Amino acid sequence: MIAVGTSLYTSGWDLVANPVTLLLILGGVSVGLAVGAIPGLTANMSVAVLAPFTFTMNPTDAIAVLTGIWLGSLYGGTIPAVLINMPGTPADLMTTLDGYPMSKRGEAGRAIGIGVISSFCGGMVAVLILGIGGPALAGVARQFGSIEYFAVAFLGLSVMAYVAGSSLVKGVISALLGLFVGLIGRDLLSGQARYTFDEPNLFGGVNFIAVIIGIFGMAEVLEQVYSRLHRVDPEVQEVTGIRTALRDIPPVKWVIARSSIIGTFVGILPGAGATIASVISYGAQSRLSKKPDELGTGSPEGIAASDTANNACSGGALMTMLTIGIPGDALTAILLGALVVQGVQPGPLLFENDMELVSSIFISLLIANICLLVIGLIAARRMAKILSVPRSLLLPAVAALSIIGTYAINNSVYEVGIMLVFAILGFVMSRVGIPKPPLVLALILGPILETNLRRSLQISDGNVSDWLGQLLTSHIGLPVFLASIAMLTMPIVGGVRSMRARRTALAAGGDVADVDPDQKETVE
Repeated sequence: MIAVGTSLYTSGWDLVANPVTLLLILGGVSVGLAVGAIPGLTANMSVAVLAPFTFTMNPTDAIAVLTGIWLGSLYGGTIPAVLINMPGTPADLMTTLDGYPMSKRGEAGRAIGIGVISSFCGGMVAVLILGIGGPALAGVARQFGSIEYFAVAFLGLSVMAYVAGSSLVKGVISALLGLFVGLIGRDLLSGQARYTFDEPNLFGGVNFIAVIIGIFGMAEVLEQVYSRLHRVDPEVQEVTGIRTALRDIPPVKWVIARSSIIGTFVGILPGAGATIASVISYGAQSRLSKKPDELGTGSPEGIAASDTANNACSGGALMTMLTIGIPGDALTAILLGALVVQGVQPGPLLFENDMELVSSIFISLLIANICLLVIGLIAARRMAKILSVPRSLLLPAVAALSIIGTYAINNSVYEVGIMLVFAILGFVMSRVGIPKPPLVLALILGPILETNLRRSLQISDGNVSDWLGQLLTSHIGLPVFLASIAMLTMPIVGGVRSMRARRTALAAGGDVADVDPDQKETVE
């Protein structure tokens, strides 16, 4: 294994160390940053559109430019997430929870700086880990069956307890809405249409990107117009955050280390992806943080956990694709197709027959992460200038980009309509205080949870006892499932303890006004 890891960083330099390949990596990262910063234009879309242009390149150059775009897009999505509360890519969903509050405090540059440094650290740690133990880690993923995927999806949903805001009930309502939306379309197992009302455009389900753009992007426009904030002249803030961001990194070094491991492992799991990695990482940080109350209010820990994990996930997904020939997510499926077109067949034999090519891919990934750090830090000084644009100009631009970005997904006017529906839903949710992240989280994980639960039940012929036996005997599924139960129950236990403490304080002569409004009625 050590010999394989060493070869990954030594045998491919001749393929990468030339001006053309290096420029392609630099250009790919730059394009990715620009694409990721535009709401609606995701990493998947940019790589899919540009992949055909790489078919005339050699495999090393093709993967170099495509992975550059990939990493750049993942970080680029942090910019609108911080500045306008709209994740440029789904993987940056959790970044909005702390990035946007920091931006409203006048610390947009600081938040962006934390994001780029965390992304760089996550990417580098992932590549280093996978270069040494990648084949062994990919072997673990081969053991995953339906019961293990169910457990991982359930773990992701358990994070809802930490992103539900002040009211768990409202968080559950939001999650139930997301689960329902996830049911729309054809059943993946039976092919039966569900909740489509015979509308052909809904047979493939509700487009996730359209939901994201509507509920976060256009809904924010509606909210600001309704609150008449578009008439308020914005305060111009100086971008001095890069130096501050560098000072923020040492206190969150263990957050970055833990999130790198989480992102790498989740990336190895076929079908998981960067969004799930960032969600699980953020949930873990919510549980382990010494200051959990600060998460969601502009905490560097939250940004570091999200951005580190989604970038580390790319290395894990790439290793799964290369070692067992199964894409770790939708984007590596595109990369897999690009390699196959050029006559390269990913799989275990690739490491034996063409170690030089595999090495060149890993070296390209290392260089792309370095380019991401340099370009991101340089550009961060100018990114926050968008806040100096009057809202009367900025909000129409966001609305136009939301519409254009949604239409560009599949060139579908119908999906623009879907986006507008969810924009109205997001606006209503903001008005009544229902949090949005649980809806999106449930929409992502609901279909994964349902499909694998049903598959595992089919394996046990519908016998619940046999199904429980599968779970209890799974060396991977059982610990993950138990961790999920712990994450769900800890907030409840903490709430009960807090209420008892308040009752004790009141009994000792405390003031009812000091009690949480949501608990006053119960205490009294």
